[in-house]
Amino acid sequence: MTFHRSFVQSASLALAVVLLGGFTQEPAVSSPMRSASGATLSPGDVAPGRLYSRAVTENLGKGLVSVSNPTSPKQPLPAPLAPETRRSKSTVLHVAPRSAATQLELPIDAPEDAWVMLIPKGDNAKVGEEALRDVVMFDSRGIRADLKAARAGNAQLGVDAERLQAAGITRPISMLRLDKEMGRGAYKVKVGARAAEVGLAIEVRVPSSSIELSLTASAMQLFPGDDGYVTVGVQSAERIDHVRYEAALYTPRFERDRVVPVVKVGNEYRAMVSRVMNERDEPGAWVLEVRAVGSAGGQAFDRLAQTAFGFTVPTARIASAGKARLVRGAGGMVTALEVDVVLESQALDRYEVTGTLVATDDKGVERPVAEAQVTDLLDTGSHTLTLRFEAGHAGLSKLDGSYALRGLQLYSLGTNTLYHRLASGLDIRMPAVRASELAASELTPAIESMMHAGEFDVGR
Repeated sequence: MTFHRSFVQSASLALAVVLLGGFTQEPAVSSPMRSASGATLSPGDVAPGRLYSRAVTENLGKGLVSVSNPTSPKQPLPAPLAPETRRSKSTVLHVAPRSAATQLELPIDAPEDAWVMLIPKGDNAKVGEEALRDVVMFDSRGIRADLKAARAGNAQLGVDAERLQAAGITRPISMLRLDKEMGRGAYKVKVGARAAEVGLAIEVRVPSSSIELSLTASAMQLFPGDDGYVTVGVQSAERIDHVRYEAALYTPRFERDRVVPVVKVGNEYRAMVSRVMNERDEPGAWVLEVRAVGSAGGQAFDRLAQTAFGFTVPTARIASAGKARLVRGAGGMVTALEVDVVLESQALDRYEVTGTLVATDDKGVERPVAEAQVTDLLDTGSHTLTLRFEAGHAGLSKLDGSYALRGLQLYSLGTNTLYHRLASGLDIRMPAVRASELAASELTPAIESMMHAGEFDVGR
């Protein structure tokens, strides 16, 4: 079905679509329903508070689809997701197209190994090449430096500029490599009338500098009403005299959208993104751009960095999960292991529930043995979806005992966004079962390949 989003990373793994019914189900003797409202969140977990009634944007298919796949117990469970710290020793200045001639100052605190890149606006290489002829750079001593820096840049990149020019090949991006002799301080870039008419981006990279801007989001994904922010800070080997921060948000289409206030909280500065976002904003990956301008040890600096976070307007969440049970076939063998998941929905959408079944080896290590997902088109109200793990997939590892559910999550296929994720899966355990009781599954080429590679041999 065209709407399906595979839960398994390996595209070569065959999907088994299971039609429910025709089996004997054992009662859920060990796992009563557990509410998700009071769940203890692990790092990287996502839990919506308020739900919203909001129309989806994607074409939704009808029909229940249930899928089970084996996993390699040799592969560890995914590490908890956590926001990464983005660091920058660079900045970008812009001359807008159709501007007047101007002069810009570039604060360079560590010219050794530094680069200045002059990038004309637009996609006309010939026009861009002509624009670059109207740009001149002077170093901190007031000596013209662009010609020398261009030769150094070409040499560093292994570019024979004269040969390219003789072949009629133009290079609309000028790469200027600085050196220590040019000195620290304010470099000047004079942008002539022709270049200003075309427009220009000037990127400055100072890798040897100790002055670094860092951004760390408080969470990888935010919901309306969350107290979400991005911690911003400048680190330097020298004393920071002063710094001023400017922050702006870009939409998922990377359009500059709104200014974000940066406030001091305790000993740190935070860009308060949640203060300027609400349920009317579109879901997706938003980008925060922060500029830090100041001086450290008497040397001016300019740094620019970006980081991204997800923003979602949730229409559903996991209300509870449990009622784990074994499903036996006519011969008494266990053909499937099932867990019911109850969803609370405020809008028509195609929702997807996924989970990972883990077994505990003789060293007490949890190992993934199977993955399952179930999707269905659901309207407002309370709904139960069943994660069905094929017993043969779990049995390939020969690990038995009481399997546990991990990595429980709810995904919206209508908005292509994650709504709810619980790494511990509410600590739900299946009724105990021996590996010898698990019915064998069909050996697909993908499973045979994994067997030949020893992926299910936990002892090796």
